[in-house]
Amino acid sequence: MSKKDKLLLRLIGPPAPKDFPWSDLLTVMGHCGFVHRCSGGSHFTFEHHSGFRFTVSRTHPGGILKAYQVRDVLEALTMVGALNGEERNG
Repeated sequence: MSKKDKLLLRLIGPPAPKDFPWSDLLTVMGHCGFVHRCSGGSHFTFEHHSGFRFTVSRTHPGGILKAYQVRDVLEALTMVGALNGEERNG
C-alpha cells in the first residue's frame, strides 16, 4: 500500500483524525484527482477534473485541519467518488 493510500485511509478514519496536517491533505487531494490553487491569503480552491470544486481555508499557525474541515473534505471526496476507489490518480 502506498503512502498516499495510507494517508487517505487515515483521513477517512474512524476515528476522524484530530491531527491531520495540511501538507498531507494536499497529497491526498492530488492523489484523488484534485488540483489546488491559492490566489493569496489562506483560502485554497480544490478543483476536481470532473468540474467539482470547493474551498478550504488553511489553518494557522500549525496547519492542522479542524474537525469541520475534515468533514468538508470527506464530503468532497464522496461527491467525486474517490472514497470508493473510482477516481484515484496514482
